[in-house]
Amino acid sequence: MKRRSFLRHTAGALAGSITLPSLLGATPSRNQAAKAPSKNSAKKLLLIFQRGGNDALNTLVPVGDAAEYAAYRAARPNLGLAKSDLLSLQASDFFGFHPSLAPMADLINGGRVSFVSGVGYPDMNTSHFVSQAVWETGEPGNRHGSGWLNRYLQASSRDAVPRALMIDSNQSQTMSGAYTVPVSENFGALDLPLPADAGPDAGRLQALMRNLNRLDAEAAQAGWTDSTDRLFSMFDRFRNRDLSQYQPANGAKYPNSRFGRNLQHAVQLLKDQPTPLNLNSVMVNHVGYDHHRDQIGADVLSGSHAHLLGELALGIQAASADLGSELDDVLILVVSEFSRTVRENGSRGTDHGGGAVAMLVGGSATGRLVNSGAHWPGLTDHKLPWVTDFRDLYAEVLERHLGASQSEIGAALPNYTANRLGILG
Repeated sequence: MKRRSFLRHTAGALAGSITLPSLLGATPSRNQAAKAPSKNSAKKLLLIFQRGGNDALNTLVPVGDAAEYAAYRAARPNLGLAKSDLLSLQASDFFGFHPSLAPMADLINGGRVSFVSGVGYPDMNTSHFVSQAVWETGEPGNRHGSGWLNRYLQASSRDAVPRALMIDSNQSQTMSGAYTVPVSENFGALDLPLPADAGPDAGRLQALMRNLNRLDAEAAQAGWTDSTDRLFSMFDRFRNRDLSQYQPANGAKYPNSRFGRNLQHAVQLLKDQPTPLNLNSVMVNHVGYDHHRDQIGADVLSGSHAHLLGELALGIQAASADLGSELDDVLILVVSEFSRTVRENGSRGTDHGGGAVAMLVGGSATGRLVNSGAHWPGLTDHKLPWVTDFRDLYAEVLERHLGASQSEIGAALPNYTANRLGILG
């Protein structure tokens, strides 16, 4: 085979096996290489998106108001949780916590978790597609199409080395845009595709493939040299982050699920050992919250929603243990596109609702519960009303945790003036 034909064959195999555009994202701009580190460059964000619409009303139950709790039980004769089943934690005497959140009890009692109930936006839409797009772009009008976090990264970039990662098989809209955000479920296992029978020649073949593109002028002119150099650099950067070789610290035990594995890999990448990767943000998805039917199992303490909340709580507890003292620098933000209806439906489920509940764990979380007690919006409507704009949540994370400037916040959340919530110190 001629050298040029071999190059084309190798390029096709490589691109086909790891999907270069989705893995590498857009080519870094000149702007991406020119910025200085932000004042909070050591701070990191771990974003978890509960896809499908988490049932906020069964996550935090308003037991502190007798009339509201009575209305809750009347609207949910099958799905409603008894007071005796709920967790009573130091963080609140207004809310009872779903018992599946028990793994997070020490974090909540220790003031390491802030909650914001009733989160939404003007003219809330109950389409998954539309509402997720609003939360992910940071714009109710979705005028830009790019993600709010991607725009922040583009505005605050230090250099051409990616500072954010998506742990999944597909890119999220949150991370989509001009800034390069690679996608994988195991970055440490990314490598050049080699024949299965390469055997002891594997190392020699890898070296050959790394250097071969430099020998062909046509490949260089086509941009192949630049693309492969960036790809090889990323392979080398994550070489010591193979998920299959990772041992979590401090006895942390993640859920044995795709979510658990992705969350574990996210923490592995965010930690500064064995070598700092200088990441800013990592995102994972937690799917399955669209409970139109059979939200509960044989009883209200079992079933799909209880399982998902338990999986989330176990994962967050494991992540906090695994991070150890690094949890002070890592903020875990949990969001969902909307909640569920106040009243259960005829299929032991709930339909698309209103104001969602968000959680913030670690970092400088103040342990505050926003929109509880006298600020509770009430159950007078078919859907839990929204009272806090989700952009207030994002803006506080950007400013108070990541140290974003006002211009960087403006790039992430255009045409919006945020209100301080006090959820981060």
